[in-house]
Amino acid sequence: MNEDIYVEEFSGTNDSIKIQAAIDYARSNKRKNVKLGNKDYFITRPIIIKQDVKLQFDYGTRFIIYGNFRVLEIQTNASLVGAYIAIDDPAFDSDVIYLNGKYKYYNTWNRTQIRDINIVNWQNSHKGIGLSLVSGGAGHEISFVNFENIKIAGLKIGMKLVATRPASGFAWINANRFLSVSLDDCIEMITISSSSTIPFEISGNQFKDLQIQPTSITSKILKVSGQFNYFDGMVWDVSSIPHNNPLIELTANSMDTTINIPSVPNTRIVNKGQRNKINL
Repeated sequence: MNEDIYVEEFSGTNDSIKIQAAIDYARSNKRKNVKLGNKDYFITRPIIIKQDVKLQFDYGTRFIIYGNFRVLEIQTNASLVGAYIAIDDPAFDSDVIYLNGKYKYYNTWNRTQIRDINIVNWQNSHKGIGLSLVSGGAGHEISFVNFENIKIAGLKIGMKLVATRPASGFAWINANRFLSVSLDDCIEMITISSSSTIPFEISGNQFKDLQIQPTSITSKILKVSGQFNYFDGMVWDVSSIPHNNPLIELTANSMDTTINIPSVPNTRIVNKGQRNKINL
C-alpha cells in the first residue's frame, strides 16, 4: 500500500481545511506522508500536524498566511519538511511553528523533525514568532528533537523557548539540537526563558552554525536562561544596530552557558549568571 497521501486529492472550502483533512485521513488510516502540491496555498486558519504524520512540501510549495493565528502545531512523532511560509498580513502576530511539551516529545526514539524551513514576513511588520517551544505542565517535555536548516526573517522573535513552573512535577525543554539556523531582520533573535534548573528548565540545548543578520530594528541577539546551553556561530554587522544596549544577555537563571560568537564584543554582553563561558 502506498503510504503517501496527496493534499490535492482532498476537497474543502479553503486550503487550510483541505490540508487538515489530508493530515487527519493520514493519521486515522496509519499512512505516514502527506504531500503538498507544487503551488501556493492560502492559509487562513491553524493546521495541526498529527502524531505519526509528516507534512512534506514540494520545492515550489508555499504557504501564504492571511489572518492572526498559530499557523502550524506539531505533535509528537510528527514532522515538517521543506516548508516555505510567508506572512502576508500586517495583523499577524502569532506563532508560525509551535511545539507544546504537553505532547511529551522525549527520548531518542522520538522521530519528530523540523527540517529545511523558510519563514519570512512579507509585510515588514516585524510581528510574530518564527519557532515557539513551550513547556509548562507536570511531565511536559520537549527533548531530543532536531531542528535543521531553518531560515527566519522579519519577525518580532526568531526563536522563543519558554518553560514555566508547573503546578506539580517538572517541565523541560532539554537536549534539542538547532543546526544551521539563519536569522535575519528580527527584533529579538533567540529568547530562552526558564529557571536555572528543575522544576522548570531549559538545558543542554545546542545551537550550532548560527548565522545571524541584525538590522536597525534589532534589539537583542540572545537572551538565555537554563543550564549547559551552547551557542556557536556568527553575528554580522553589529554596527548596524543603532543602540548601545547589551546584545547578548545571560540572565541570573543561566548557568554553565557557552557562547562562541566572537563577532559580538564582550562590551555588548551582560553576564548575570554562574560559570558561563563567553567567546572561547
